[in-house]
Amino acid sequence: MTGDGGGNWGNSVNGGTQYGPVVQARELGSYTSQHFHFHGGEEAGGPLPTPVPRGHQLPLGEAAFKNRDTESGDVLRALERDEPSGPVHPLIVTLSGISGIGKTALAIHLAHELKSRFDWSAYVDLDEWRTAGAVDAEAVLKHLLRRLGVREGWLPAGYRDLVGLYRTVTGGARMVLVLDNVWSADEITTLLPVSAHSVVLVAGRRRLHALEGPRTVGLALEPLRREPALDVLSEYVRSTGRQVSPQMVSRLEQLCAGFPIALHTAGGLLREHPGRRVERIVADLTAALHENGLSVVEAVWNAAYDALDVAAAQRLYRLLPRYSGYDITLVAAMALLGTGRDDAEDALDLLANAGLLADSPRPGRKRLHDLLRAHAVRRADRHGDPAETEEGLRRLVVWYRRQAERADRVIAPKRLRVAEPVPALAYAPDVPFASEAAARSWLDTERKALYGLVGTASDLGEDTHAWSLCEPLWKHYEDHHNHTDAIRAFRTGRDAAQREGSAEAAEALIRMRCQLAQALWKAGRDEEADAETGQALRSAESVVPGTRLHASALEFRGKFLAARGRPDEAVPYFERSRALHEALSEPNPYGVLLQSFLLGRTLRAAGRSAEAGAELETALGLAREQDNARMIGRTAAELGRTFRDAGRPEKAVAAYEEALGQERRRESTYDQAVLHEELAALAAGAGDRETAEEHRSRARELRVRAGAEPGPEAGPGTAT
Repeated sequence: MTGDGGGNWGNSVNGGTQYGPVVQARELGSYTSQHFHFHGGEEAGGPLPTPVPRGHQLPLGEAAFKNRDTESGDVLRALERDEPSGPVHPLIVTLSGISGIGKTALAIHLAHELKSRFDWSAYVDLDEWRTAGAVDAEAVLKHLLRRLGVREGWLPAGYRDLVGLYRTVTGGARMVLVLDNVWSADEITTLLPVSAHSVVLVAGRRRLHALEGPRTVGLALEPLRREPALDVLSEYVRSTGRQVSPQMVSRLEQLCAGFPIALHTAGGLLREHPGRRVERIVADLTAALHENGLSVVEAVWNAAYDALDVAAAQRLYRLLPRYSGYDITLVAAMALLGTGRDDAEDALDLLANAGLLADSPRPGRKRLHDLLRAHAVRRADRHGDPAETEEGLRRLVVWYRRQAERADRVIAPKRLRVAEPVPALAYAPDVPFASEAAARSWLDTERKALYGLVGTASDLGEDTHAWSLCEPLWKHYEDHHNHTDAIRAFRTGRDAAQREGSAEAAEALIRMRCQLAQALWKAGRDEEADAETGQALRSAESVVPGTRLHASALEFRGKFLAARGRPDEAVPYFERSRALHEALSEPNPYGVLLQSFLLGRTLRAAGRSAEAGAELETALGLAREQDNARMIGRTAAELGRTFRDAGRPEKAVAAYEEALGQERRRESTYDQAVLHEELAALAAGAGDRETAEEHRSRARELRVRAGAEPGPEAGPGTAT
């Protein structure tokens, strides 16, 4: 819930600072339930939802995977003779070697070979979560926890708490985890399962000395030997149904020098051009290698690019390196090309069949290998047109902005917005959002593209698009707390609004400063956040006095002060914000409710229990009038804490019970567990051991069902 007053922008009831002890909970291994961040109840399926099964979640293995028998045998033998030296260290297999040597294919192949021995398996490509060279560790942990069956509402916000939960959930687990494109050991130390009964396959260019130890198998990959390389090419030849002499296949294999990525591209040439003589393909590659002095893979890729007989395929290949996403969908390719579905489909198919695009680990998407990305840049420099690149990127920015705005309106239909929405676009269709969950999922799936396109828009001189794209990213940031991405994007949006200088941009600048400020203070950069909230408020007072945006700027200033442990200073800002909502020409009941709640919570943090109780009683009455189950639950819970602090346990229990009823109505199992723990603490304090244990048992059951705590049947297993 947020508080620009009209809907959802400006603060987070579920994400706000918790003052004082939220839960008096027993410790859960290395994790305690008071560390949980308040999230909404996304879950459906009753008070005790069935846990999400873990299972095996791996990409498909490579169809033409050949020969790594020696390396596979080393891993299998290590697993057979492995004797765990302690309860928390998995067996680690590191696969190192230059790009294109087949590390990813071997890691996925091994995971499929091993998965029958384990309960769970998954693949994570760190490049999916990498921006400007840095991995978003919080996002990776959340991704893995979701894969492990932890429900969305149970994922904590802070990095340390995520690490604690991951340690708890993976403790003693039997799992195979593939970590791909790892640059350093530091990137993955918190991703290693806390289990001697797990195997982690780590693929990266460099040998990671920091991971070496008695339970580490290090494999440095070399090019394929001659026989398996010939087998790869022979399979491609057989798929064409034509006769090719063994001598020609042998010459082609020699040119590829055992590089799997070159072999597959050469195989793609054979498959895509069945009428072209192999002698010609070999002659062209030989000339490129020896006469032009190109590397093996460069010559093969040039041949594959030159052989593309559809102009749209070559153009898409040249454009893809400028696309900021991890992988691309058909509709995004349509936006980038701008020439219709048929061209985009043909281009994607041709590039994939030529070995210049690969299937993404995410279904229905294609991905450009890093080496091929660099090659595509060189093709663009040689054959491309800067105007075509700018036009393609501009179409892509506008299309993504429209989809993000549509998703945002599904999530928060009444939220105050500055930007006028982008109308329907002729060159690419809209993504269907059947539900709020679907809209949130799309924003997260496309996060790398969306945050990157803010910078792309700015680089193109499209300042309006740059700051407008930041508006719908706010809800994603509130959900996922990806501070680094948000700070970079919102700062770019702020600067874009400042450059634009229009009346609309002046309002957007206030919005951008507030969004940036929260990301800054959540990242511990208080001085910068202080400056941004202060400037946002001064601008609001001069540009939009007495408006909802002014009220929102006041609220952000109050939130910043409260979050920094200065609740007495924060109180007047919430009071002024509420007064503005009450005085609007079209009064905003939700804005009044929200500010009353924030005011009561902040007064409690300041130790002013009597005032806090009065404000929260007012807020609770407003929430009941508006039939807002979420706010009834939040406000009643905060009122219960206020009564508890004031030494009035009977009234505290009554407030907690009302809150619990609302959370059951909302099917928010996380909030139910928190309230059961707090009721248990009250009962224990009153000497009622039986009631206390009932509440603890219920909370424990909810945690197990949500995947946040191992069940009584779980325990360490043995990979046999």
